[in-house]
Amino acid sequence: MPVLSHAIIKFEEFMTAWEDLGRQHVVLKAWTDIGLKWAKKYYCQMDNMDAYVLTMCKSSSIDYLQL
Repeated sequence: MPVLSHAIIKFEEFMTAWEDLGRQHVVLKAWTDIGLKWAKKYYCQMDNMDAYVLTMCKSSSIDYLQL
């Protein structure tokens, strides 16, 4: 059974890492900005899907119960 309980956290960590990369290496900023544009678009779509949100809640409750 796929578990998505940490997917949003990891996706946010990925976006933060790319933002940091663009700040630290100005020569890469144009490329990281393009990637972040698409990542943010996907993130918003992910946030607006009821099925994804429900799966996240279900996965989180299963993780919690297994502790």
